[in-house]
Amino acid sequence: MERAEHLVEKLYARYVAEPTSLPAEWRPRAGDDDDRAARRIADFIAGMTDRYALAEHLRLFDEPAELG
Repeated sequence: MERAEHLVEKLYARYVAEPTSLPAEWRPRAGDDDDRAARRIADFIAGMTDRYALAEHLRLFDEPAELG
């Protein structure tokens, strides 16, 4: 569980720092305040399957993540 939490934290931090890493439809919109932008990112992550989260980690960090 700790590894999964760390993976989610890394993804969230990356998306906040680089919103262009998100699919266009999930990027914070112009004029979104920080809370609204954070909610869009959190909603995107919440909808991920484990497999998708692992693939995103590999894409964003160029290193595999292991949950097990």
